[in-house]
Amino acid sequence: MKKNNSAEETFQELLFVKESTKVYIPMSDGQDIFCQYILDDKTKSDYIIFFIQGFASGHFTWSDFWDALHEEFNMVIVDPRDKKSNELKKKSKCTIHRIALDFIEAIKFLKLDEKKLVLFGSSIGASYVAYLVGQEMIKPKGCFLTGTSRKPRSPRMLVHFFFLLPGFALNAIVKPIARIYMRNKLAEGFQKQIYKDRINHVDFRRWKTCKSLHDWDATEEFRKMSSPVFIIRTPDDKYHKEDEVKIIRELIPNCKIIDVPTYDYCHIKPGVYEFTQTIKKTILEEM
Repeated sequence: MKKNNSAEETFQELLFVKESTKVYIPMSDGQDIFCQYILDDKTKSDYIIFFIQGFASGHFTWSDFWDALHEEFNMVIVDPRDKKSNELKKKSKCTIHRIALDFIEAIKFLKLDEKKLVLFGSSIGASYVAYLVGQEMIKPKGCFLTGTSRKPRSPRMLVHFFFLLPGFALNAIVKPIARIYMRNKLAEGFQKQIYKDRINHVDFRRWKTCKSLHDWDATEEFRKMSSPVFIIRTPDDKYHKEDEVKIIRELIPNCKIIDVPTYDYCHIKPGVYEFTQTIKKTILEEM
């Protein structure tokens, strides 16, 4: 039998994804933004996890962790405009500030108390968190960042194609190049598997629409963060550089490092359960 190397082979239960309420939230510029949430479970902590994903992330990247998190917390996930779940209107902007406004408007739409919010950002999602807090758009209980870098880790060669090629040609030309580029830049196991799955399903035409994001430098936003920040450091993640973690830690005034043993530990079972307890303890005792 031919082996299926797609993300489904991890047999993730997708409990949060299946049980959450799905809604398209209307934004002030006329765009609708996809959100999924569970907020009415009174048995959970008073604090709410507001999770922001990175470029091209899908359910399979974090779903095991979301399931473990939701055993302890109510949770909200708002998809940034680069996601295929959001059908961008012709006049809709895809800039850092506009995406940050989406998160703020979603928080107001859901009537969330920002003092009870814990922001969790992955990859460029960590930079969105930095922008929200650094620009004083929100004052959350605290923040967790993972896969942090001052600039997005998008391959520069691919970014150049966004400017040179028409949208209809991007997927046919860029996807094979992306597969080659990523081959030796990922941890063995789940990270390599999930990134292959991402490349197969990503629509690079959307990345062209949101091309300004790929040149964004969040240095000043990290420097201005006033909330407690905890950066998750993963030793075998070759895509997100450990040197960047050290630099960003020095930029943020109130920042600590949480070391995890492997990429898989904080993404898939069984490690996500222990990782979630670390997150819970940090929120209750250190934020």
